[in-house]
Amino acid sequence: MVDQSAAVVKGAFATGARLRHARLCYADGVHLSGRLHAESEFEPLFGGGERAVIARLSKWAGTPSGMPDVLGFAFRVLDRDNEPWDFALATTGGGPLSRFVFTPARGWASARYGSLLPYRVGKSTPTWFFAEPDADQPSSASLDAMNEHLREHMVTFTLTSSGIGAPRLRLAELTLRHEEPAEHRTDYFDPMLNHPPEVKMFPEAVGKIRELAYTGSRSGRGEAT
Repeated sequence: MVDQSAAVVKGAFATGARLRHARLCYADGVHLSGRLHAESEFEPLFGGGERAVIARLSKWAGTPSGMPDVLGFAFRVLDRDNEPWDFALATTGGGPLSRFVFTPARGWASARYGSLLPYRVGKSTPTWFFAEPDADQPSSASLDAMNEHLREHMVTFTLTSSGIGAPRLRLAELTLRHEEPAEHRTDYFDPMLNHPPEVKMFPEAVGKIRELAYTGSRSGRGEAT
C-alpha cells in the first residue's frame, strides 16, 4: 500500500509536469545570480567568505500585472563542501501559526518568504528558514517591475531562522542581480535532493511526501530521478 501511494504521488506530479512542460506552479520567473555571505557563527554550515548563488523569483498563479500573488524565492548556494544546497521559499506569515500558510503578497518589497515546513539542523529543535527583501524592491508583485528594477539595482535578502517561541537568528545576506546567460544553469531547485547531510525536513513523513512530489516532477520534465 505504501509503494502504491508513492506511485500515485509521483505519477500525479509527473503528469502535471509533462502537460505543462514545466513545473506545476511558479511557471514564470526572474533569474538571478550573486553571492551569499554567512554570519560568522554559521560559516561552519555555509562555508566562509562569499558563496556563489543562483536564484529565481516567481509568482505562484501568475496573476496579471502587479496583482497580489503567492511569491516564490528559490536559490542554490554552494555550501562549505562546494556542494549545492537548494532552498525553495514562498510567501507565508511569520507568526507561530501563519508560518504554516501560503500568503499572497502585494509586492516584492513587502514579501516575507518562509520554508512553510520546518527543518532539523543536526540535533536542533525544528526550525523554519525565512528570507526578507530589502525595502527598495518594487512595491507591486509585477515581474515586469522586478525586471525593470534589476536593470539598475541589485536586490538583497536577509536569511534568518527561528523555531516556535525562539528568537529569530540572522544567518546570512544574499546580494543578487540579473543572471547572465552564461551563468544560467537550472530553472529547478530541489530542496529534497540538494542539502547538507545534517539538514533534514521535519517531520520526516512529510518530507518523504515532498520528496516524491519533486521526484515525480523531475520525471515528468524528462530529468534524471
